[in-house]
Amino acid sequence: MAEVLFLTFAVCLLLSMPVVFSLLVASIVAIVWGGSLPLTIVPHKLVSGIDSYPLLAIPLFIVFGEVVNKGGIGRRIVDFSQALVGSFRGGLAHANVTASMFFGGISGSATADSAAIGSVLIPAMKRGGYPAPFSVAVTATSSIIGIIIPPSVDLILYGWLTDTPMDELFAGGLLPGVLIGFALMAVAYIISRRNGYGVRQPFSLPELVRKTGDTFPALVMPLIIIGGILGGIFTVTEAAAAAIVYGLLITWGYYRELRLADLPHLFTDAAKTIGQVMFLLGTAKVFAYVMTVEQVPLKLSQMLFEVLPSGELFALNVILICLVVGLFLTPAIATIILTPILFPAAQSFGVDPVHFGLMLVSGLALGHVTPPVGLTLLLSASIGGITVEQAFKPLLPFFLLLVAIVLLIAYVPEITLLIPQVMRG
Repeated sequence: MAEVLFLTFAVCLLLSMPVVFSLLVASIVAIVWGGSLPLTIVPHKLVSGIDSYPLLAIPLFIVFGEVVNKGGIGRRIVDFSQALVGSFRGGLAHANVTASMFFGGISGSATADSAAIGSVLIPAMKRGGYPAPFSVAVTATSSIIGIIIPPSVDLILYGWLTDTPMDELFAGGLLPGVLIGFALMAVAYIISRRNGYGVRQPFSLPELVRKTGDTFPALVMPLIIIGGILGGIFTVTEAAAAAIVYGLLITWGYYRELRLADLPHLFTDAAKTIGQVMFLLGTAKVFAYVMTVEQVPLKLSQMLFEVLPSGELFALNVILICLVVGLFLTPAIATIILTPILFPAAQSFGVDPVHFGLMLVSGLALGHVTPPVGLTLLLSASIGGITVEQAFKPLLPFFLLLVAIVLLIAYVPEITLLIPQVMRG
């Protein structure tokens, strides 16, 4: 039955069937072929599979993302980032990365980051003399910080699938996210200095103070979300709900950009996205259940443990799998499919669940900048008015850097485990 499951799934993908229906069709065909499971298991798992309190954080963060996008938060974060780092060589590139780090601590989504930050900064970078391909490359690569720095939707999915504590996963994502941000800024500085990109602007303390004052209510958002979770005040789900309330208060009551008349449209847009995401999670749960019944994760775990002599080679194979799978599936979907398969193997090799989660999610995040499915690359190129092919050359040094950092995360567990270990006492 396992062979039928994966073969049907592959055929459906080759026929350009949406992933959500590919998962569902493959599961149904495998159940019918095997004959050992009743078909009633499909609707049962579709519903019970997503009946999870921690998973409620995902639709809440989707609503929060709509509040942030429609409330002008992204524009203010960009203005603050420009005032903070715009005086360095390649200032707008640094502002792009810095804004992604702040926005990642709010949205938890790479595509939301790319849309919100890219729509403001890519045109600004082009006006400032930066080539469009370089501007697109910076935006596409820096956007992936959004699924590593908490609150990350992908980490929530991994935690849901493996019962790994969400607060430890979020704590584990802090240092890798910051490391990626500073490394991207270093590469952007070298390229900008070598090519003369960006005229240096004098640093203005009064301007920074003014922008900080204007952006401060928005900058408090990550503190509420991350600080509340790590401090034990909120669960992840409660933090998402609190973030919605706070976001509505500042975008409606303080910034006056969101009107009451905008709320029906906001919630309608959020509901459309939530429906798609939750249906996908339900079908993925059916798919994972069929795999579990067929003992696919256990058999693969035993095979890898026998074939690979060490955990180091296992980590390298995980990164290679992430790179290949990322060419065809979005990181969130790949996380749902690969986690039940690879997690038992990681346990066999004694890999810490938090470390493995960050290794897997950061490896799959590379798929955001690799065509043909690279969402942040496609979105950034569209905003920049260029083809994806035109962005390849300036993208390469940033991509190679990201691969190096993912390998560093895989082979230096302390990067992800330092803060969680402090929390564990």
